[in-house]
Amino acid sequence: MVDTCVSGAYGAIRGGSSPPSGTILFLWYYQFMTKINESIDESWINALDKDIINLMQEKLNCINAERKNIEILPLEGENSGIYYALKITPFDKVKVLIIGQDPYPNKDDAHGLAFSKKSGKLPASLKNIFEKIKEDTGIVNTNGNLTNWARQGVLLLNRALTYTKSESLTKRNKYWEPVIKNITEKLINRNKPLIIILWGNPANDIEEFSFDREEIYKQKKVYILRSSHPSNMGNAKNTDLKDGKIKAFMKSSTFSKTNEILSSLNEFPINWQT
Repeated sequence: MVDTCVSGAYGAIRGGSSPPSGTILFLWYYQFMTKINESIDESWINALDKDIINLMQEKLNCINAERKNIEILPLEGENSGIYYALKITPFDKVKVLIIGQDPYPNKDDAHGLAFSKKSGKLPASLKNIFEKIKEDTGIVNTNGNLTNWARQGVLLLNRALTYTKSESLTKRNKYWEPVIKNITEKLINRNKPLIIILWGNPANDIEEFSFDREEIYKQKKVYILRSSHPSNMGNAKNTDLKDGKIKAFMKSSTFSKTNEILSSLNEFPINWQT
Protein backbone atom coordinates (compact mmCIF):
# COMPACT_ATOMS: atom_id res chain seq x y z
CA MET A 1 0.00 0.00 0.00
CA VAL A 2 1.25 3.46 -0.79
CA ASP A 3 0.04 6.99 -0.16
CA THR A 4 0.11 7.92 -3.86
CA CYS A 5 -2.25 5.13 -4.68
CA VAL A 6 -2.48 5.16 -8.47
CA SER A 7 1.18 5.70 -9.26
CA GLY A 8 2.20 3.20 -6.61
CA ALA A 9 -0.15 0.53 -7.86
CA TYR A 10 0.70 1.13 -11.50
CA GLY A 11 4.42 1.03 -10.82
CA ALA A 12 4.07 -2.20 -8.86
CA ILE A 13 2.06 -3.91 -11.57
CA ARG A 14 3.67 -2.63 -14.74
CA GLY A 15 7.14 -1.96 -13.43
CA GLY A 16 6.93 1.58 -14.81
CA SER A 17 7.96 4.82 -13.21
CA SER A 18 4.69 6.69 -13.72
CA PRO A 19 0.98 5.97 -14.17
CA PRO A 20 -0.91 6.22 -17.46
CA SER A 21 -2.86 9.40 -18.10
CA GLY A 22 -6.24 10.56 -19.38
CA THR A 23 -8.53 7.93 -20.87
CA ILE A 24 -5.88 5.23 -20.57
CA LEU A 25 -5.58 5.92 -16.84
CA PHE A 26 -9.35 5.63 -16.40
CA LEU A 27 -9.57 2.36 -18.32
CA TRP A 28 -6.59 0.90 -16.46
CA TYR A 29 -7.98 1.98 -13.09
CA TYR A 30 -11.54 0.85 -13.88
CA GLN A 31 -10.54 -2.82 -14.01
CA PHE A 32 -9.79 -2.76 -10.27
CA MET A 33 -12.89 -0.84 -9.16
CA THR A 34 -15.29 -2.24 -6.59
CA LYS A 35 -18.15 0.14 -5.90
CA ILE A 36 -18.09 1.42 -2.36
CA ASN A 37 -21.85 0.85 -1.98
CA GLU A 38 -21.19 -2.86 -2.45
CA SER A 39 -18.68 -2.83 0.41
CA ILE A 40 -20.44 -0.82 3.13
CA ASP A 41 -24.00 -0.31 4.32
CA GLU A 42 -25.78 2.62 2.67
CA SER A 43 -26.27 4.29 6.06
CA TRP A 44 -22.50 4.94 6.26
CA ILE A 45 -22.50 6.51 2.80
CA ASN A 46 -25.13 8.95 4.02
CA ALA A 47 -23.44 9.57 7.39
CA LEU A 48 -19.77 10.05 6.52
CA ASP A 49 -18.36 13.13 4.83
CA LYS A 50 -18.45 12.89 1.04
CA ASP A 51 -14.71 13.47 0.72
CA ILE A 52 -14.14 10.52 3.08
CA ILE A 53 -16.43 8.26 1.04
CA ASN A 54 -14.47 9.26 -2.06
CA LEU A 55 -11.22 8.55 -0.22
CA MET A 56 -12.50 5.13 0.85
CA GLN A 57 -13.41 4.35 -2.76
CA GLU A 58 -9.97 5.46 -3.93
CA LYS A 59 -8.21 3.35 -1.30
CA LEU A 60 -10.30 0.30 -2.18
CA ASN A 61 -9.47 0.65 -5.88
CA CYS A 62 -5.82 1.14 -5.05
CA ILE A 63 -5.68 -1.90 -2.80
CA ASN A 64 -7.47 -4.10 -5.35
CA ALA A 65 -4.85 -3.07 -7.91
CA GLU A 66 -1.93 -3.74 -5.58
CA ARG A 67 -3.27 -7.18 -4.75
CA LYS A 68 -1.93 -8.36 -8.09
CA ASN A 69 1.54 -8.34 -6.54
CA ILE A 70 1.17 -8.42 -2.75
CA GLU A 71 -1.19 -9.92 -0.17
CA ILE A 72 -3.32 -7.30 1.59
CA LEU A 73 -5.64 -8.56 4.31
CA PRO A 74 -8.47 -9.05 4.87
CA LEU A 75 -9.42 -10.44 1.47
CA GLU A 76 -12.68 -9.39 -0.14
CA GLY A 77 -15.43 -12.02 0.05
CA GLU A 78 -19.00 -12.72 1.05
CA ASN A 79 -18.23 -12.59 4.78
CA SER A 80 -14.94 -10.72 4.65
CA GLY A 81 -13.46 -7.44 3.48
CA ILE A 82 -11.58 -4.29 4.40
CA TYR A 83 -14.84 -2.47 5.16
CA TYR A 84 -16.75 -5.53 6.40
CA ALA A 85 -17.43 -3.96 9.83
CA LEU A 86 -19.26 -1.13 8.06
CA LYS A 87 -21.16 -3.57 5.89
CA ILE A 88 -22.85 -5.63 8.60
CA THR A 89 -23.21 -2.96 11.32
CA PRO A 90 -25.24 0.01 10.00
CA PHE A 91 -24.40 3.50 11.26
CA ASP A 92 -27.74 4.07 12.97
CA LYS A 93 -27.63 0.65 14.67
CA VAL A 94 -24.24 1.05 16.39
CA LYS A 95 -24.58 0.85 20.17
CA VAL A 96 -21.06 -0.25 21.10
CA LEU A 97 -17.71 0.64 19.51
CA ILE A 98 -14.74 -1.62 20.24
CA ILE A 99 -11.44 -0.27 18.95
CA GLY A 100 -8.89 -2.83 17.76
CA GLN A 101 -5.40 -2.52 16.32
CA ASP A 102 -5.18 -4.23 12.92
CA PRO A 103 -6.31 -7.43 11.14
CA TYR A 104 -4.84 -10.82 11.92
CA PRO A 105 -1.76 -11.48 9.73
CA ASN A 106 -3.09 -14.47 7.80
CA LYS A 107 -5.96 -14.88 5.36
CA ASP A 108 -7.61 -17.74 7.22
CA ASP A 109 -8.19 -15.55 10.28
CA ALA A 110 -8.69 -11.93 9.17
CA HIS A 111 -12.12 -10.98 7.87
CA GLY A 112 -12.59 -7.32 8.72
CA LEU A 113 -13.92 -7.35 12.29
CA ALA A 114 -11.58 -6.34 15.12
CA PHE A 115 -10.63 -9.26 17.40
CA SER A 116 -12.87 -11.60 15.39
CA LYS A 117 -11.48 -14.76 13.81
CA LYS A 118 -13.12 -16.58 10.91
CA SER A 119 -12.77 -20.03 12.48
CA GLY A 120 -10.33 -22.39 14.12
CA LYS A 121 -8.06 -22.04 17.15
CA LEU A 122 -8.58 -18.98 19.32
CA PRO A 123 -5.72 -16.47 19.68
CA ALA A 124 -4.63 -15.66 23.23
CA SER A 125 -6.35 -12.25 23.41
CA LEU A 126 -9.68 -13.69 22.31
CA LYS A 127 -9.34 -16.52 24.83
CA ASN A 128 -8.88 -13.91 27.54
CA ILE A 129 -11.87 -11.93 26.27
CA PHE A 130 -14.01 -15.05 26.46
CA GLU A 131 -12.67 -15.87 29.92
CA LYS A 132 -13.68 -12.41 31.11
CA ILE A 133 -17.14 -12.70 29.52
CA LYS A 134 -17.69 -15.98 31.36
CA GLU A 135 -16.61 -14.44 34.67
CA ASP A 136 -18.56 -11.24 34.04
CA THR A 137 -21.80 -12.61 32.56
CA GLY A 138 -21.73 -16.41 32.83
CA ILE A 139 -21.74 -16.84 29.05
CA VAL A 140 -19.39 -19.50 27.66
CA ASN A 141 -17.96 -18.93 24.17
CA THR A 142 -15.87 -21.21 21.97
CA ASN A 143 -16.53 -19.69 18.55
CA GLY A 144 -14.08 -16.89 17.72
CA ASN A 145 -16.23 -15.39 14.95
CA LEU A 146 -17.81 -12.28 16.48
CA THR A 147 -20.31 -11.65 13.68
CA ASN A 148 -23.21 -12.16 16.12
CA TRP A 149 -21.98 -9.18 18.14
CA ALA A 150 -21.64 -7.06 15.01
CA ARG A 151 -25.21 -7.82 13.92
CA GLN A 152 -26.46 -6.56 17.30
CA GLY A 153 -24.75 -3.18 16.91
CA VAL A 154 -21.22 -3.78 18.16
CA LEU A 155 -18.90 -2.04 15.69
CA LEU A 156 -15.62 -3.99 15.75
CA LEU A 157 -13.33 -1.40 14.22
CA ASN A 158 -9.58 -1.71 13.73
CA ARG A 159 -7.53 1.49 13.60
CA ALA A 160 -5.66 0.03 10.64
CA LEU A 161 -8.16 -1.61 8.30
CA THR A 162 -5.49 -3.57 6.43
CA TYR A 163 -2.51 -5.78 7.15
CA THR A 164 0.47 -5.97 4.83
CA LYS A 165 3.60 -7.82 5.85
CA SER A 166 5.94 -5.20 4.40
CA GLU A 167 4.49 -2.16 6.18
CA SER A 168 4.66 -1.06 9.81
CA LEU A 169 1.58 -0.63 11.96
CA THR A 170 2.45 3.06 12.36
CA LYS A 171 2.34 3.60 8.61
CA ARG A 172 -0.89 1.66 8.23
CA ASN A 173 -2.51 3.63 11.08
CA LYS A 174 -1.58 6.87 9.36
CA TYR A 175 -2.93 5.58 6.03
CA TRP A 176 -6.36 4.91 7.56
CA GLU A 177 -6.45 7.72 10.12
CA PRO A 178 -8.75 10.13 8.17
CA VAL A 179 -11.31 7.37 7.65
CA ILE A 180 -11.29 6.13 11.25
CA LYS A 181 -11.44 9.67 12.63
CA ASN A 182 -14.48 10.53 10.51
CA ILE A 183 -16.24 7.33 11.57
CA THR A 184 -15.70 7.99 15.29
CA GLU A 185 -16.63 11.68 15.03
CA LYS A 186 -19.91 10.91 13.30
CA LEU A 187 -20.80 8.24 15.85
CA ILE A 188 -20.06 10.51 18.81
CA ASN A 189 -22.15 13.36 17.39
CA ARG A 190 -25.28 11.35 16.47
CA ASN A 191 -27.04 12.21 19.75
CA LYS A 192 -27.70 8.50 20.21
CA PRO A 193 -26.42 6.19 22.96
CA LEU A 194 -22.92 4.86 22.34
CA ILE A 195 -20.49 2.94 24.51
CA ILE A 196 -16.83 3.10 23.47
CA ILE A 197 -14.63 0.26 24.70
CA LEU A 198 -10.89 0.98 24.76
CA TRP A 199 -8.33 -1.74 25.51
CA GLY A 200 -4.63 -0.95 25.96
CA ASN A 201 -2.51 2.20 25.80
CA PRO A 202 -2.75 2.83 22.02
CA ALA A 203 -6.56 2.89 22.11
CA ASN A 204 -6.72 4.88 25.35
CA ASP A 205 -4.27 7.45 23.99
CA ILE A 206 -6.42 8.35 20.95
CA GLU A 207 -7.00 12.11 21.17
CA GLU A 208 -10.74 11.90 20.48
CA PHE A 209 -11.15 9.66 23.54
CA SER A 210 -9.10 11.65 26.04
CA PHE A 211 -10.18 11.72 29.70
CA ASP A 212 -11.04 15.41 29.61
CA ARG A 213 -13.76 14.79 27.01
CA GLU A 214 -15.63 12.13 28.97
CA GLU A 215 -18.04 14.46 30.78
CA ILE A 216 -18.82 16.31 27.54
CA TYR A 217 -19.52 13.03 25.80
CA LYS A 218 -21.85 11.86 28.57
CA GLN A 219 -24.10 14.80 27.73
CA LYS A 220 -24.42 13.17 24.31
CA LYS A 221 -25.11 9.74 25.89
CA VAL A 222 -21.62 8.59 24.91
CA TYR A 223 -19.75 6.57 27.55
CA ILE A 224 -16.15 5.35 27.54
CA LEU A 225 -15.07 2.12 29.25
CA ARG A 226 -11.32 1.68 29.63
CA SER A 227 -8.97 -1.14 30.57
CA SER A 228 -5.62 -2.61 29.67
CA HIS A 229 -5.38 -4.86 26.61
CA PRO A 230 -6.57 -8.49 26.92
CA SER A 231 -3.20 -9.70 25.65
CA ASN A 232 -0.84 -12.05 27.47
CA MET A 233 2.17 -10.10 26.18
CA GLY A 234 3.90 -8.38 29.07
CA ASN A 235 1.04 -9.64 31.26
CA ALA A 236 -1.02 -6.78 29.82
CA LYS A 237 -4.34 -8.36 30.79
CA ASN A 238 -3.42 -8.11 34.51
CA THR A 239 -1.64 -4.75 34.46
CA ASP A 240 -3.19 -1.42 35.43
CA LEU A 241 -2.41 1.60 33.24
CA LYS A 242 -1.86 5.32 33.84
CA ASP A 243 -0.79 4.87 37.49
CA GLY A 244 -3.89 2.83 38.24
CA LYS A 245 -6.32 5.25 36.59
CA ILE A 246 -7.19 2.49 34.09
CA LYS A 247 -7.91 -0.97 35.45
CA ALA A 248 -6.35 -4.15 34.13
CA PHE A 249 -8.59 -5.99 31.67
CA MET A 250 -9.10 -8.96 33.97
CA LYS A 251 -10.10 -6.64 36.83
CA SER A 252 -12.68 -4.80 34.73
CA SER A 253 -16.38 -5.57 34.21
CA THR A 254 -16.55 -4.31 30.65
CA PHE A 255 -19.29 -6.58 29.35
CA SER A 256 -21.74 -6.40 32.25
CA LYS A 257 -21.10 -2.65 32.59
CA THR A 258 -21.86 -2.15 28.91
CA ASN A 259 -25.24 -3.84 29.29
CA GLU A 260 -25.95 -1.97 32.51
CA ILE A 261 -25.47 1.36 30.72
CA LEU A 262 -27.50 0.27 27.68
CA SER A 263 -30.39 -0.83 29.89
CA SER A 264 -30.30 2.48 31.77
CA LEU A 265 -30.69 4.24 28.40
CA ASN A 266 -33.62 2.01 27.40
CA GLU A 267 -31.52 0.15 24.84
CA PHE A 268 -31.50 -3.62 24.41
CA PRO A 269 -28.38 -5.16 26.01
CA ILE A 270 -25.84 -7.11 23.97
CA ASN A 271 -25.97 -10.88 23.98
CA TRP A 272 -22.26 -11.66 24.25
CA GLN A 273 -22.77 -15.21 22.96
CA THR A 274 -20.84 -15.69 19.69
